[in-house]
Amino acid sequence: MKRIIVTLFTVAFLVFVLAATYGQSAKYPYGPPPWTIGMAQDTMDHPWRAFMVTSMAAEAKKYPNLIKRFVYTDAKGTNEKQISDVEDLIAQKCDLILMSPREARPLQPAVEAIKKAKIPLVVVDREIVGEDYVAFIGGDNYKLAKELAEWVVKKEGTKWNWLEVIGVPGSTPQIQRHEGFIAITDKNPGIKRLEGQVGNFDLAPTIPIMEDWLTKYKKGTFQVIYAQNDPQALACVQVLKASGQYKPGEICVLGVDGQREAFEAIKEGWISATSIYATGGAEALRIALKVLKGEPVPKRTITETPIVSAENVDQYYDPNEVYVR
Repeated sequence: MKRIIVTLFTVAFLVFVLAATYGQSAKYPYGPPPWTIGMAQDTMDHPWRAFMVTSMAAEAKKYPNLIKRFVYTDAKGTNEKQISDVEDLIAQKCDLILMSPREARPLQPAVEAIKKAKIPLVVVDREIVGEDYVAFIGGDNYKLAKELAEWVVKKEGTKWNWLEVIGVPGSTPQIQRHEGFIAITDKNPGIKRLEGQVGNFDLAPTIPIMEDWLTKYKKGTFQVIYAQNDPQALACVQVLKASGQYKPGEICVLGVDGQREAFEAIKEGWISATSIYATGGAEALRIALKVLKGEPVPKRTITETPIVSAENVDQYYDPNEVYVR
């Protein structure tokens, strides 16, 4: 009888343990906390991308009981290293991986590796090929580019020449920001794109591009410069100022991001408008936690991208913040 009682007790205990384990797995589909969350960043040598990661890190610190470690990698602007970085995050046994891919198609091997490891993927800002992710957060680049072009048409009319500073070729923001803009300009035969050059979403490589354009095109040849992000727009402004040929407002310079220095250039009259493009860092971290907790999340979270110009810049400008959010 005593042996039967002990056996029954053991069975009951095992049932309790199994039930508890099943309950935990049902509640936490990727394992219970605390979790390790990894972020694979394209480059940290860019203020907008660095701000994205530091926003994630700051948000992660708010949940010490849920997040054991937040780690990030810097691909230094290369697809090959970003693939290697993802493999490293998998080796570190991350419970979830956040990724902002440099380019969509070349990063397919990284996406496939994450899928094979059965790790949930949250994509930030730039798209991937296919839908092997649990959540995406970013702005609508096509829409914001269309709205910027429409804004210029209202300001400049339907007869002007423009130059385009292109971002990272092959990245989804670069493609969509170009396609959205020309969706409006190509409707107007009086609007002509003179040429576009690759600035890689960066200030330094854009400076010689703008210098070459000032040599190549006489004053009055172009009226608009569409830079696909604020650092490129600020580089154009730097060269325009240094040339001594132009005054604030003579050239309609456009950017994208919502960088503090761009707002200051708007207040000074050198940049005509920019479209806010939030990094989404903190929000992506919060979405990641919901995924790990088994809570429902939208497949796609699209952030707002309002246009900022001289008329409303004071609503957004904060001298203490690098970006709006």
